[in-house]
Amino acid sequence: MALFKVRPSRGSWAFFVLITVAVLTRRQWTRHEQQVIRRDGPAAESARALATCLFGPDVSWILREDDPAAQQARWTSRIASWLQMHASGSLAHDWPSRCVAPLDELDQRLQSASQRSPNTSSTIVRLRRALQRPTPPRFGFARPGDDPASRAVAWQTGLMRIADDGTLPSQLASLFTDVRNLSLGTRDRWTPFPLRQEQFPMPPPPEVPRWRDVPAAHEQAVLASPTVYFYRSLVDGRTHRVDFDRRSLNDTEVGAAVAWREPPRGGVLRASTEHGGAVIPLEPSTRVIALPDEPGVTRRGEAFDWQAAASPDGLAWLTRTQGTVRLRAVRFDEPGRWSEAVTLGAPESQMGAVVAPEPLDATRWRVTTLRPRALDLAVEQHVVAVTPAGLTVTPGPRREPVVFPSVQRLLTCGSDGVRYVALVGASGVAVLRIEGEQLRVAQATTAGAWGLDPTLRCDAGRALMVSDPPTMEAHTVVVTFPVGREPTVETVPMLPYDRGARLREVLLVDDGLVAIAAHPVALRAWRRPLQSTQWEPGGYVGSLVPAANTVRSVRALRGVSQGRALAAWIEGDAITQRTEPVPGATAEGNNPPATRVVETKTPYRVLMVSEDSGRTFAGR
Repeated sequence: MALFKVRPSRGSWAFFVLITVAVLTRRQWTRHEQQVIRRDGPAAESARALATCLFGPDVSWILREDDPAAQQARWTSRIASWLQMHASGSLAHDWPSRCVAPLDELDQRLQSASQRSPNTSSTIVRLRRALQRPTPPRFGFARPGDDPASRAVAWQTGLMRIADDGTLPSQLASLFTDVRNLSLGTRDRWTPFPLRQEQFPMPPPPEVPRWRDVPAAHEQAVLASPTVYFYRSLVDGRTHRVDFDRRSLNDTEVGAAVAWREPPRGGVLRASTEHGGAVIPLEPSTRVIALPDEPGVTRRGEAFDWQAAASPDGLAWLTRTQGTVRLRAVRFDEPGRWSEAVTLGAPESQMGAVVAPEPLDATRWRVTTLRPRALDLAVEQHVVAVTPAGLTVTPGPRREPVVFPSVQRLLTCGSDGVRYVALVGASGVAVLRIEGEQLRVAQATTAGAWGLDPTLRCDAGRALMVSDPPTMEAHTVVVTFPVGREPTVETVPMLPYDRGARLREVLLVDDGLVAIAAHPVALRAWRRPLQSTQWEPGGYVGSLVPAANTVRSVRALRGVSQGRALAAWIEGDAITQRTEPVPGATAEGNNPPATRVVETKTPYRVLMVSEDSGRTFAGR
């Protein structure tokens, strides 16, 4: 009987050898992965804890996994947009200083990581410096102005600056990317789900304002108050009044007049019609009142100074042409019957005048005129009564002259029954507060250019002067008239955030000042409380970079305030860039076809509203 021997072929031997090697390799790789995960897992866990401490539940969408090629860029963009809103929040909470502890824990665990990046150590040092709030001096010695509040504001301003310019977001995104890419096992187990969230209570999230565009059919809009604006409709060519708040609006047609794009005076908007000049009172009812024909006053294009004052019964209209002051009056129940004009003071010699209603008699008006003399200005008052026979003028007491020899510009402002006159000179300013027969004067020496068209704003006890153009270096002076004390004149310091800001609007509110500034990537509000000497971060108004390829320009920024309410009218262009191939271009060799960047500009107009002195904003 023959015996057969089975001998494996060379191919079979090779197959069994490959299987054995594969099994051993798999076991070794599994052991290696377990070692790597044991080595890198704690670092990844600490990184997720740091992210949860910084972003709270929002970490789920901020650090979600996307295309690996664009991961760091997308993380940087999301972190930047989140920090821009939250960095200007309340100073009372311990965020983000509490996140220094998780950052230190991450630093320690990265010491034993498998592939620690050489730049990680320097990144962690810079992050620790940015997140840690300043501590008081060790021995209690502090320089003037180095109080805890000032240090906190300076630290928060620095945090906002590095959040806006992309420094802090890029450092955080780089750190999280390095930790995630320590090894394949760590990358596979990177889950941006909030861990240990109960250990990191987040401060109240800020109310993110929504930019609601004003309809494109609104033309020649005028912001009259924090709750009212007027516009000319492109549909019917007529003027409309819009009463708005954060939740609703009411659009009412006024008439065929076109309001001039200038702030109201004495509760009246100047307007023009096909037949000549007109005025639109804001209260008690909105209507168009045609002005009487007066050469050099009502014609379009004529330069003249005007003042107005409204009472529950009627309206007073004061003009100054070539130094002559004239006054007319009209009753609201007879809007077409203007009284004959009366001349107040010496003709062709008046520098300025203001008119205000008498507080206890709606049919009487008080006019204060200023007449320049050799070394001072004569201040005279006249009381004008409305009678059936016309206007009756009673000369009032002559006030003490104001010694202010060189007047380059005169500004006026009114609030209820109080009127202000600001005299601007080459090296000083004088502000007159007129309330009935009472006249108070505040003067001070100032240094700085006021520009071509400075603005004057006022309330019952303060006057605010801001130079033009309104840049970060704008000259700002606030004059306070406290009851029973001497008035004070103060030059307001510049905003602490002075890098790259372009425009601002400074407004008076009940509890201080509010400035709205356009920074490189965001519109922000800054607040200066009454008892403070420095600007503090206010509300976040909106982003100027709404998308990766879109930038908003700010062409006009106008604001108005009353009490604690304020509104800001913002106009500009949304500039979108896209890349497209050059027509007719073809690829040559390994080079792709030539491309070009095309910009598209779309105008936008936004109305932002705040009801709490600029702490929070909403779009309307």
